[in-house]
Amino acid sequence: MNIKFYYAAGANCCERVRWALDFKCIAYELIDLEHEFDEAHFADISPFGRCPIMEIDGRALSESMAMVEFIEEIYPSPPLNYSDPFLRAQVREICEAVNSSIHPAQNSSIIQHFRPDLNKEQMKPIRAHWIASNLAKLEAQLWKNSSFAIGSQFTLADIFIAVIYRKGIKLGNSPKESPCFETHWQHLLSQPGIKESCPIIE
Repeated sequence: MNIKFYYAAGANCCERVRWALDFKCIAYELIDLEHEFDEAHFADISPFGRCPIMEIDGRALSESMAMVEFIEEIYPSPPLNYSDPFLRAQVREICEAVNSSIHPAQNSSIIQHFRPDLNKEQMKPIRAHWIASNLAKLEAQLWKNSSFAIGSQFTLADIFIAVIYRKGIKLGNSPKESPCFETHWQHLLSQPGIKESCPIIE
């Protein structure tokens, strides 16, 4: 299987997928959009003109949720979800809360559409507050059985939570304001296989 992964460093959706690929030690060609690439071809396979995009044997996927679920189905080991249907649904629930409810509204392109008067620096506190306030709403659903987000193993839920939490930190949030999320982040970094595959460690 030939996988090409179109990637932009710092983009939440890209980091999620790259973490899953690297955790499972899947071979792929990384196409960094900061370097030279086939722009015409990218435009043909990217409906919204943005990444991530994953081509699998010439067929393209354009949404990070579709990509990580495809990865999990094709490369089930090591697992990033559970075999139990309800636990699987809980992992998806957290991923979708991040993907659909938290991530879009903090995206600078979305804010710029509604507030064209703001520059990127002025957007940062708005984005940071949105992430922190909405992660706080998720807290009651997390870490009920272990230091992992859902259940007792590393899953896609951990990836989605960690990536958006760290985005908030980059935008100006303080770890002291979200101690449970910081504890979760440090727990992930204490696991060698997880840390080694993480693309957002600075």
